[in-house]
Amino acid sequence: MKKTEIILAVIIALVAGIIIMTFNASNESVTFAESAQQTDKKVKIVGSLDKTQMVEYNPTKNPNRTAFYVIDKNGQKCQVELIQKDGKPMGLEQSESLTIEGKMGSDNIFHADYMLMKCPSKYNEQQHSLK
Repeated sequence: MKKTEIILAVIIALVAGIIIMTFNASNESVTFAESAQQTDKKVKIVGSLDKTQMVEYNPTKNPNRTAFYVIDKNGQKCQVELIQKDGKPMGLEQSESLTIEGKMGSDNIFHADYMLMKCPSKYNEQQHSLK
């Protein structure tokens, strides 16, 4: 084999390894019950904001902390503490669904360090349907 063929094979193997690692790292969403079983591992949970509970945000005490309750896909409610430098996420109360990443703490509070919100569509399906 030529040197260029060996280098090309190594590069292809590295790229394939990176793709496989990225695919495996993009963990599927779990429930709060499952995250309590995996306290040492960062997990992703998809759910919705419990609008019957208040969102706690006190910028004078800690501008990076927002606490609220999320209901997961199994209907289990859990308190979530989101720590991020941008403060309280805008539009949290209007969100349609939430994806949070973090770890379940020994205090039974889910400690999130990342959150993605799905906001309701500004378009109404009925206005755009064909008759």
